[in-house]
Amino acid sequence: MTDSPVTIAGLIVADIQGANPFAPYATTPPRGLTDAYMLQDRVLALLGGDAPGAIGGWKIAANSAALMGRFGLDEPLSGRVLASQRQDNPARLRADAYRQFAFEPEIAAVMGRSLAPASAPFTRDQVAAAIDRFVPAMELLDMREADMAGMHIPDAVAQNISNVGAVLGGPGMAPGALDPGAVRTQLIIDGETRHDVTGAAPQHPLDAVTWLANHLVARGLMLEAGQLVLCGTHSPIWYHDGPGEIEVRMAGLGAVSLRLE
Repeated sequence: MTDSPVTIAGLIVADIQGANPFAPYATTPPRGLTDAYMLQDRVLALLGGDAPGAIGGWKIAANSAALMGRFGLDEPLSGRVLASQRQDNPARLRADAYRQFAFEPEIAAVMGRSLAPASAPFTRDQVAAAIDRFVPAMELLDMREADMAGMHIPDAVAQNISNVGAVLGGPGMAPGALDPGAVRTQLIIDGETRHDVTGAAPQHPLDAVTWLANHLVARGLMLEAGQLVLCGTHSPIWYHDGPGEIEVRMAGLGAVSLRLE
């Protein structure tokens, strides 16, 4: 494809807003991550993400050693969460608003203060001091029939890695109290436990936020007070068709729930 990034961004936005099947709008030669992030910036700007306060947070993807190895990555991936798609617990959403709804249970950081670029590169201690709390969360996804197993990863990054929001639960805990290896994550759908695992965080959430803060500065962006950071999934992607009650419980952190109607 030889269309300009502006044209491709417009096509992607139309697909997202219309819940159309995922089309990668691949390039020849295949786009790299630098071009993918530039295209993601354009897409989110068209979706309203360049207005003050429009970005409610960030997602981190493929941040386990296994996934980075599988996709040939040197570091994780990032995407945005629009403030308009950020939900507090308990959340209610329409099941028919998505083409192919999916979600992931994650620990999320809620930022207490901004990490100004002038202070970069940030240390783990600096980042810990800027986090207000860690909470249980669900990342919301509309996969739109994307073939994730066979996809060129930069094409997914360009389309914000399928994010369509997040639900934040609680009450959460302070950064210094979190031991991710001891966190038991239970996924309950319509009253039935479907996933039960302990110590499933792909990396320590504090390391995840530290990476993101420095990654954003390198792109001319910043992690701001009040924003959330989704720190990586504790399970494979979970697809859900139609109405249902979904709850995620995380030992020590609390719970988060979503009703699809």
